[in-house]
Amino acid sequence: MPRPPEFTADAWRSLRCEWLWVYRGAVPVCGVWSAEIPVPAGVFFVEQASGRIRADGQEFVVKRGEAFFSAPGPRKHWFEPGTRLLSVGFRCLWPDERPVLRTGLNFAAKSAKLRTATLELFRRVHRGRKAVTFREAVKPVAEALAGWSAREAAFLEWFAVWSAVLHENGIEPEPRVAAKGRRGRVEQLSAWLDTRPLDETTPTLPPNFGLGLRRADQLLQQQLGTSLRGYLERRRLDAARERVLAASSTLKEIAFELGFRHASHFTAWFRRQVGVSPSVHRAGGLEAA
Repeated sequence: MPRPPEFTADAWRSLRCEWLWVYRGAVPVCGVWSAEIPVPAGVFFVEQASGRIRADGQEFVVKRGEAFFSAPGPRKHWFEPGTRLLSVGFRCLWPDERPVLRTGLNFAAKSAKLRTATLELFRRVHRGRKAVTFREAVKPVAEALAGWSAREAAFLEWFAVWSAVLHENGIEPEPRVAAKGRRGRVEQLSAWLDTRPLDETTPTLPPNFGLGLRRADQLLQQQLGTSLRGYLERRRLDAARERVLAASSTLKEIAFELGFRHASHFTAWFRRQVGVSPSVHRAGGLEAA
C-alpha cells in the first residue's frame, strides 16, 4: 500500500478541527425516515439492530457490527426500532472551509481497530459512563485547562486511527489549495469574518485590512459565490441549525444569541431558509448522529 500524503507543519497548523461529540446510546427516533439534515464528518457503529442512510444519491444499509463513515453534507436516515449507536462527530477544515476529507466517504464497513479506539475515546471523554445520549453529548461543558487538554489529546489519538483506517480504504485528504493572490485574500477575508459575532449581519473590515468593502464583496463573489453579507448569513444559519439540533438551549435563547429581538422573528427567518420551523427541524433531527 502506498504511503499516505504528507503534511507540512504549516499545513497541519492551518487546519480547523472541532470535536463535536462522542456518544453511545439508543437512537431516539426509529422506524421513520428523517428529514434531510446537514451532518458533519464522523463515524457511527451500529451496536444493535440496523439502519439505512441516503446520501450522495445512494442508499446504504448499515448492519449490526458495521460502521458508517459519514461525509460532511446532507443526508437522511432510517433506523430499525431498538437501534443503538456508538458515534463520533467532528469538523476538520482547510482555511478556505473545504473539508480535509470528503471524497470517498459515505460507506459502510467493519473495523475492529477503529471500534476499539472509539470505545476508548468514549471512556476518556465520559469518564467510565456506559451510555450517554446524543443530547447529553452535545451539551456545553466547562472544564479546567487540564481537562480540555486531556479531551483534545483523546480526540487526536482517535483521529489518528480514523485517518489510518481511511487510508487503508483508499481515502486520502483533499489537496490544500495554495493561498496565493486572490485566493489568499479570500482566506484572509474568511478568517476575519469567522471572528465576527453571530449576531453581526452588517459586514465590517478592520481599518488596516487594505481592502474596501466593495472589492471584498467582489472577491468573495468570484471565489466563493457569495457576498460578505451572504457569508455572515450562512454562518448564522449553520450555527442556528447546530444549536436547534443540539437541543441544549430553548429556541428563545437561540434567537437572542443570533441577534433576533423576538423568537417569532427567528422562527420566520429559519423557516424561509430551511423550509421548516426550528421545532420541526429539531424533532426531525434528534437522531442525526
